[in-house]
Amino acid sequence: MSGTGDLLQATRFFVGFLPSFTNLGYLARRSLWQRETWDFSGQNWLISGASTGIGREIARQAAAAGASVLAVARSEDKLAQLAEEAENLPGSIHAIPLDLSLVASTEELISRVLSQRPALNVLVNNVGVLLNTPSTTAEGLDTGFATNLLNPWLLTTQACQRGLLTDDASVIHMSSGGMYNVPLSVPALESHENYQGALAYAYHKRAQVELNAYLRRTEGGRRQHYVMHPGWVDTPGVETSLPDFHRVLKPLLRNAPAGADTALWLAAHRPDQRAPEGIWFDRALRSSHALPGSRQGDDLEALLAHLETRGHISGAEQAAFA
Repeated sequence: MSGTGDLLQATRFFVGFLPSFTNLGYLARRSLWQRETWDFSGQNWLISGASTGIGREIARQAAAAGASVLAVARSEDKLAQLAEEAENLPGSIHAIPLDLSLVASTEELISRVLSQRPALNVLVNNVGVLLNTPSTTAEGLDTGFATNLLNPWLLTTQACQRGLLTDDASVIHMSSGGMYNVPLSVPALESHENYQGALAYAYHKRAQVELNAYLRRTEGGRRQHYVMHPGWVDTPGVETSLPDFHRVLKPLLRNAPAGADTALWLAAHRPDQRAPEGIWFDRALRSSHALPGSRQGDDLEALLAHLETRGHISGAEQAAFA
């Protein structure tokens, strides 16, 4: 797409979705919902990216509703504070400080943590990063790609294959409305040429939506795989990564409870999503394509092959990061 085309697409997206994705849309839809109290007593949850923002709010509310929550993020201090705040809640929060931009950390989470604990009833892949400049992990992977797409994919598929999820588990992937702007593009997932952080993030999230549809078609059983987006939420990540966007729209941005709502609702109700495609937003399944050109792009097989290749690092490399 040309520079002019990118600008037109971005303008169409911003203007078209502003009423829906901001707090205006959330408040309008919430007025039609019945009030309810979540009950996750006896359930085991894992939430990645749980130290701030939406992930933190999901962890807090799940524990308040009785769940035993594994909260995973890089910041040991923020996780410790979250766990301390949950001490008097009906459930519990256990801090697991790990850097999920690293394949070795994901393998550690699977092999050393989850394998020693009861199977998960709910897995929330909330971790995400939007970078203003390109970055590479110590394992030689693009940081955004590794954090937003590769490692959540490895965690989900390995948890399924190794029996670390209950047969009726819910897996919830936190996407972004930004994915509406782009088609599936494997080369764009790790490209540092003419880098635009928001665009790279959108490509990761488009791929995430396509992978969720694949899981729904192939994983089978009673497990439910959902992908959702929270709307435009006032989080520390948005303030840091998109300062101009945050400054202009701050009065209209959703708060963390509004951003967390659909994830908690999906976990509580486990709606039967008959079609594999689609993205959940404000408690409803919606089309994952809303702008021209987003259906044109690479095929799923190319994406799966790329993830398979990039998901393997040598034993020596794993030992170095263990």
